[in-house]
Amino acid sequence: MSLPPIQPIEAIPSPEWAASASPVAQGDFANMLGQGVAEVEKRIQVAEEGVARFATGDDIPPHQVMLALEDARMSLQFALQVRTRLVEGFQELMRMQL
Repeated sequence: MSLPPIQPIEAIPSPEWAASASPVAQGDFANMLGQGVAEVEKRIQVAEEGVARFATGDDIPPHQVMLALEDARMSLQFALQVRTRLVEGFQELMRMQL
């Protein structure tokens, strides 16, 4: 009794949310940071709009509001971590002796 050969694994398609992510534009570091801050502001604004719509009795599911709030919170936490790392890096450069 022989076993059939192992078939290769097919490529898994990317999820829809990954395709909708905004690509990082080629450019200088300041533009990249500005785009990141703008993205965080946009996510916070979407969460605030969802909360306002839910509070006024608009037909929006509570889980969507919670997902938007959590997305905004995680984006803000990530931005704060980036800021902290940048400040630490700058302080390390300033401590270097030339």
